[in-house]
Amino acid sequence: MADLRRISLLSFLLSFLATAGCSGLSTLTPDVLHAQQKRENSAGPSYYSMIVEMKGDRIETSRYAVTVRDKNVVKLERNGLLISPGGGLQDYSIDGLFHILDQELDLAKKPEILGAPPGWGAYTMASFDAATGRLLRYQRSVGETKNGIEINVQDFRILGQ
Repeated sequence: MADLRRISLLSFLLSFLATAGCSGLSTLTPDVLHAQQKRENSAGPSYYSMIVEMKGDRIETSRYAVTVRDKNVVKLERNGLLISPGGGLQDYSIDGLFHILDQELDLAKKPEILGAPPGWGAYTMASFDAATGRLLRYQRSVGETKNGIEINVQDFRILGQ
């Protein structure tokens, strides 16, 4: 039985690494996240728009059209429908996405919360814009369970400084 678990774990890790290697993603660590956030804070624009696509095993796929000015979300559409101003809109700004990634790293420290059986982990991968540090793509996989998530930032446009 233990050999079967080791083979399953090895198989999962090999497929995960192959997927990560082909996708251009790298392991996300707190040091990587904070370095990219620092870069984005110094180089990022103050007025921009972007599309944020979120999908996962346990969430509905959604596309968010976001406009941000001076770190505040001024317009947000979810799947083409305008979202009224209120709590939670900031999650879809660049700063908000960094906050989500920070929370994801905290969750990955306790993979059992995400449904991983004993001995399995949660694996966080991301890619960032080389010039500004902004998030391009994030992916979380959880061993032996279907509780992954993916965030893709698309159609990023600087509207002004």
